[in-house]
This record gives sequence, C-alpha cells and structure tokens, in this order.
Amino acid sequence: MTEDSGLTPETLAPLGINTYAITESCIRVMEREQVSLEDTFTDLRNLGKIFAIEDRAEALIAQYRAELAEITETVGAVEEPLRVFVYDSGEDTPLTAARFATPNAMIEAAGGTNIFNDVDSSWTQVNWEDVVDRNPEYIVIIDYGEPDAQGKIDFLKGQPELADVDAIQNDNFVVLTYAEATPGPRNVARTRTLAEAFYPDRFE
Repeated sequence: MTEDSGLTPETLAPLGINTYAITESCIRVMEREQVSLEDTFTDLRNLGKIFAIEDRAEALIAQYRAELAEITETVGAVEEPLRVFVYDSGEDTPLTAARFATPNAMIEAAGGTNIFNDVDSSWTQVNWEDVVDRNPEYIVIIDYGEPDAQGKIDFLKGQPELADVDAIQNDNFVVLTYAEATPGPRNVARTRTLAEAFYPDRFE
C-alpha cells in the first residue's frame, strides 16, 4: 500500500475493503524504535481481535514467548556476537534487511548482529563494498523467487570480490523462506534455527 500506487486504507475503505498493516511496515510512514519480535506478537494479538479468536492468539503468544526465552537462555551471554549478512536478492546491488526488518530482531535474539543494523531502513539496497568491509561470518539467504536458495549461494560463491569474506570461506549459510523472514508465526522457530547454526555447541 502506497500513495503512489493509489492503494491506501483511505482509498480501499469506500470499496468495503478493510486493511491491516503489519507493525514492521509502520516504519514507512512514521518514526519508531527498531523492530523486535514483540512486533510479531502485537500483530498476532491484533489479528486475534480482528477474527474474534483472542484466546487462541494469546495462547500462541505465550507459547512463542516461552520458546524465545528458552532460545536466549540457551545461547546465553555472547561477548562478540557473530556478524551476519542477510541476502535477499540482487546482483549489481544486494537487497538486505536493515535494522527495521524482522530478520534483524531474529538475528539479535539468536546471538548475532546484523552487519547493516546501523541503516535506518527495513528492506533496502546496499553495496557489495560494504558487505566486504563488514566481513560477515554468516550469510542468511532468503529463499523465494528466482534463483532459488542454492542459486543465490552459488552466485555469492562465484563473486571474486567476496572470496575472502569469512562466511564464504567457511561455507556458513542459513536459508530462510520468505514467510519465515517476514513477520508471522514462524519467526520464533526460525530464530532457533539461526541460533543453532551460530552456536551449535550450546544446543547439543
């Protein structure tokens, strides 16, 4: 929904179409703090109200909070969080998740740090030079569209300028689907996936 497209809550309401914008997307129209997994829980609570299943929504939120607490407790204190780059797509310029995108929150909860968490945006384009300079130890691949996840990994491995990046050198890739990397009920489970990849010895 954008004013440029002509699709906004105001233009859709006269057609009898009600809208709900996920909390993560609010950064596009207002200033706010960086995204956290609490934003996902807020959306679930709101959707529970919209569809009159509030008890079910609250039960899910309680379950997810307990799972998240278990993950962060298992990871424990991390003196130097692993450097992580999120690769969505793009060859000339990569599209990545910055501080206002859900993967940033997932990576932090898993004991990592997003190498572009200083960029005040959600999903945004960056440049390969900064990726090289920030030298990620892990790369999170968002699997959707073409090429598929393996195609994206092959592309990254085939770029000479990325050859010395730690994640490439050590073959450290984690794959998330689009539905897992955007706000929704799969976020906490995939946060565990990230944590297990980053610190496997702590989950034995």
